[in-house]
Amino acid sequence: MAKITYYLIRERRLGKAQEDGYFLYDNGEWIADERNVILDHLMGFDPSDDSFYGFGNAQIMDEMEEITEDKAKRYMQ
Repeated sequence: MAKITYYLIRERRLGKAQEDGYFLYDNGEWIADERNVILDHLMGFDPSDDSFYGFGNAQIMDEMEEITEDKAKRYMQ
């Protein structure tokens, strides 16, 4: 069984990472995270940072927390 990691973004948006990519839960289904919401949060990417780097912002990283599968299932209901 493949490992799946669930995330809660900004205390309201559900995401997951699994072997074949990153996904967001939207309207009752998992959709591909084409806008890199999860990766941006994992790397602390701040789109408002004018510097060349714009990564490593702890505040952005803190907007997302890893959660258990049980907690993710409660958000899916």
